[in-house]
Amino acid sequence: MPAEPGPRADIVCHRLGKVFAGGIEAVAPVDLTFEAGRTTALIGPSGCGKSTLLRLVAGLEDPTSGQVRIAGLTPAEQRRRGAISVAFQDPSLLPWLTVRGNIALARKLARQSPDPRLVEDLIGLVGLDGFAETRPAALSGGMRQRAAIARALATRPDILLLDEPFGAVDELTRQQLARELPPLWQPRGTTTLLVTHSIHEAVMLADRLVVLSPRPARVVSDIAVPLPVPRPADLAETPEFRALATRASAALALGNARNAPMAAQ
Repeated sequence: MPAEPGPRADIVCHRLGKVFAGGIEAVAPVDLTFEAGRTTALIGPSGCGKSTLLRLVAGLEDPTSGQVRIAGLTPAEQRRRGAISVAFQDPSLLPWLTVRGNIALARKLARQSPDPRLVEDLIGLVGLDGFAETRPAALSGGMRQRAAIARALATRPDILLLDEPFGAVDELTRQQLARELPPLWQPRGTTTLLVTHSIHEAVMLADRLVVLSPRPARVVSDIAVPLPVPRPADLAETPEFRALATRASAALALGNARNAPMAAQ
């Protein structure tokens, strides 16, 4: 798959907020810009609003306040042109289609022309050679997740949104996927937004960490990750990696402490 750069696709969130029915505020109004071609990890405690923020960026939720613009267009406009792909924790592969069929379907749904060569390249790149004609029920959890990532990449998206994409697999497979899959989107300059509970995963994958408070999500800390790309497997043993992980952990603890009186009410 050629690593051709896509157009610049900054994601600009202006006073973006979400309140659900019953007055449950998931995301406090936030101002955030996710720079084109970079990978940003959203980390925070369970239920803090990370996934809601991601869904607002994807246009899968309507904001209560503010707006999202991606290269000047709304998320809905970007989705219509096939510029946004989303991969969730649950791969949600269609059980009656093979690996090849699931990946190819993404282009059809995005109203893009078939590209069998791209589909075959993606199958190989995610390590599923020999399983192209296999249905999801016969795949392991890690293999299904690889197929879901390949499906998300099949439209050559400018924006890749990942919601706990490795959360449903075992720890060894999770670490392997975190090492092997980013090179599929990084060379093309895809703007990537990752939701994760794992600080290790966030530091390993991202160029930037946005640490969120307990609900409603507010930005507690914004941490640059100046580590080499691609990242070697032994990077986690370095002082630089450990220092960033410690800083992110401290920011999470600070966010929890600030919200403790509010949570107790």
